[in-house]
Amino acid sequence: MKKRAILIMTYGSPNDYSFEGIADFFTNIRRGKRPKEEEIRKLYENYKKINSSPLQKISKKTVELLKERIDIPIYFANKFSYPFIFNKIEEMENDKIEECLCLILEPHYSIYSSMGYERFIKSKKIKFNIIKEWYKNPHLISYWANAIHNIIKNLNPSEYRVIFSAHSVPIMATTCGDPYIKQIIDNVTILKEKLKLKDENFARVWQSESDIGMEWVKPDVIEYIKSEKNIKKNYIFVPISFISDHIETLFDNDIRCYEECKKLNINYFRPPSPNYNKKLIDALEEEIKKNINNNYTYKNNEKFANEMEIKKGEMPDFIKKILQKNKI
Repeated sequence: MKKRAILIMTYGSPNDYSFEGIADFFTNIRRGKRPKEEEIRKLYENYKKINSSPLQKISKKTVELLKERIDIPIYFANKFSYPFIFNKIEEMENDKIEECLCLILEPHYSIYSSMGYERFIKSKKIKFNIIKEWYKNPHLISYWANAIHNIIKNLNPSEYRVIFSAHSVPIMATTCGDPYIKQIIDNVTILKEKLKLKDENFARVWQSESDIGMEWVKPDVIEYIKSEKNIKKNYIFVPISFISDHIETLFDNDIRCYEECKKLNINYFRPPSPNYNKKLIDALEEEIKKNINNNYTYKNNEKFANEMEIKKGEMPDFIKKILQKNKI
């Protein structure tokens, strides 16, 4: 029996919330290119408004709860902050791990996000098995359905709208076979049907796009709110692409969306993020057990998409090959 381990990964957060700490983190996100000072200042001010991000605390608690259930070594790493993915792979190599199951704390798969994790997964000593997506897990669906129901059960159906949102991706994703958009649409459809929502009681939008010089999938949630003609009294914002509270939910939703609702005299609601709720831990445990005996392979020579280098246009040939190889 091969010596196995599990690698849990998430996006990352600043190691400290000083201006330079934010600059270092932002530079990592921009693949080593320091953003403009005004861009750093804007992000720095946004983090001040939410009093820092709880993402690391939440993710580490999630890992600790999984360790109580699973008798396999579990490691934790970030894509853009310490401990980095390559740090943990080196640690696993030193621990003589031979096979590693990778689980990203993002339930949907995108070449602009999930594949961004894969580009750091390399080893000549360890074979990897990467869970591609898990948004359909019944425990996760149940969590969101219950959390939304707990809000709408007290509201008149004629007076509310559930706003499902997901992190936007560059519009090039619509022409390059990225499964993410279809997965988000499917996820919303599943929840709509489970909650028996009528068409007038829900909307699907996007959020948290980055200013990196390319067009993003629309409508953006703020643009949607501003352009609403049939305004309801109560708006329930459900950012289903995020399972943990961090700057995208605490600032983009709880500050920006809240402020727009306030301007229009709309009541703002947001169900709690799954964070480390028991249903989420149930979902992660189930996905690990479902995938633990899948095929493991070496990851050394793959070429991955870098959204900082891709501009408008057709899908690059190497992305086509990756999608074909991964049967996406």
